[in-house]
This record gives sequence, C-alpha cells and structure tokens, in this order.
Amino acid sequence: MQNAYLIHGTSTRDDDWFPWLEKACAPQIKLDRIFLPNPFAPQADEWNDAVDQQVPATDGLTLVAHSLGCITALRFVARHQIHDVRLLLVGAFDQGLPTYPELDNFMMPAPDYQQITPKVSRATVITAKDDPIAPYRNSISVAHQLGAKLIVQPTEGHFLTSDGFSEFPLALKELQRLTK
Repeated sequence: MQNAYLIHGTSTRDDDWFPWLEKACAPQIKLDRIFLPNPFAPQADEWNDAVDQQVPATDGLTLVAHSLGCITALRFVARHQIHDVRLLLVGAFDQGLPTYPELDNFMMPAPDYQQITPKVSRATVITAKDDPIAPYRNSISVAHQLGAKLIVQPTEGHFLTSDGFSEFPLALKELQRLTK
C-alpha cells in the first residue's frame, strides 16, 4: 500500500472531492487528508507547521494538493531533503491572485524551483481554462517549472463542489499513475 497526503486550499479537508478521493483510491493508496488551521484566513507559517507535523519528510512521498495547498506542498518539498517526490497539483498557482489580494502575504516568498524540481520524480498539474480563482496560465507556469504533465480542461472551474466536483475521477486516475 502506498501512502499519500492531501493538502487542501481555502476549504477544509472534508470539502469538495477530497473525501471521495480518499475512499476511491483505497486500499491501494492510503490518502491522509491533513488538517490545516484557519483555512478561511490562512497564514503560511501556520500551514507550513501543520504540514510538517502531519506529513513525514520521506523519499518516495506523494502529495496531492488543491489551490492554495499547491504552494504549501511546493514549500514543503523545498524545505526538506527528500527525493522521488510525486505531486498531483489541482488549480495550482504560485503568485498572487488579482481577485484575492488578501492572499498576497501568503504567496511570499515564491517557491524556489531550483530546490524543488530536482526532488520531484513525477508530477501532474490539472487546471481549467475557465478557472475563476486561479488563472489557468498560472497552473501552466507551475507545470513548466516542474517539468510536469499538464492537463488543461476547457471547463471545470476551480474543481470545487460548486463546480460539480464531489467526485474527481481524473484526479484518481492521475494519482494512481503517479504512485505506480
């Protein structure tokens, strides 16, 4: 059995497609949906500490992240001496969002891809052209920085429940591919 860890964004571990993915990937993959404090008023230091406490910094680590959880996952990889990391990033961005200036402080500093990229063995970034929260070009940039497989959907929004995502078969398929 493979272990994987899900880092959510400004929602909770029990929202959107996260509980479904945990059940759908079992028993081959044990997905731990980690708890992040103050998800609706996130502070980078608090989130970094929470991830460090709940995710073991081990080689062969698999991280699934959504939205603001993506930069949190990237920072985790940068902070630790780990290798063979697999990443599944959904609605990823690594710079401030014009519609959410309250997240500008969270976004600093930018991820250090020179520290991150050598540690990543496989990665997939999923985005949608009609994402109203994280412009899809930001996800494309993240994918290029990582040398990741890029999946651009024409419509899917930000992959939230309000976009119709209580289940996410594409994420399951990519998670299974990454952990093989």
